[in-house]
Amino acid sequence: MKLVKAAKYIFWTFYNIWFYLLVFVFTIIIILPSFLLVLLNRSWYKKFYVMGVLWSDLILLGMGMFPSRKGNIKTKKNSPYIFLANHASMIDVMLLVSTVRNNPIVFIGKKELDKIPIFGSIYKRTMILVDRSSKDSKKRVFKQTKKKLNAGISLGIFPEGTVPDLEVELAPFKHGAFTMAIEHQVPIIPMTFLDNKRRFPWSFGGLIGASKGTPGILRVKIHDPIETKGMVKEDRVKLSEDIRKLMLDDLRNS
Repeated sequence: MKLVKAAKYIFWTFYNIWFYLLVFVFTIIIILPSFLLVLLNRSWYKKFYVMGVLWSDLILLGMGMFPSRKGNIKTKKNSPYIFLANHASMIDVMLLVSTVRNNPIVFIGKKELDKIPIFGSIYKRTMILVDRSSKDSKKRVFKQTKKKLNAGISLGIFPEGTVPDLEVELAPFKHGAFTMAIEHQVPIIPMTFLDNKRRFPWSFGGLIGASKGTPGILRVKIHDPIETKGMVKEDRVKLSEDIRKLMLDDLRNS
């Protein structure tokens, strides 16, 4: 029994190290050159988004994880959307990009992530960063999101705001994503990641035995777009609660 447990911890340790190695290598080989080209001309972002999809696909494949989509992404060409998903793992970003694929997206994320070496430099120049302690930051986010959406680029948001503790099924949603959707009158497409927490629980900064993880299928439940046209800011709470219930039902019936 002790031998089996020790073998599991050895596997989990190397499996986690392998993940960070894949992210580092493919970021240098795929994302960095694309990022440098996009810096020359920001309008090229949509053209080079395919490299982000390749990056995501290769990392998931390298981890032995295979997305399985339940439902289709119903979008109109050149129309922006807000894609929402539950947050449970460091593979959430890869799975969201891999799932959305033909709809270029930018993520709205925490400013703290710009401190990560190499990744942080790319992250802060291609994504929209939120400093929750700053009111000015929120104003800048609104302007940046409007600019991206007007350019036909969609947003990827994890409405829980952070990765909750392992025992939390789905954390309460913050209202920012729903306020943006209503203010910009953009449809929301919810999707639920059913296996990410089980396949690769969140861990960062502690590799040795820090996280369990196993290769396998990653099921994604994709919902139809939810229109926000005609909604007002006061509708954001009910909209948030309705979509959270949708995701909770997916998780509990998976």
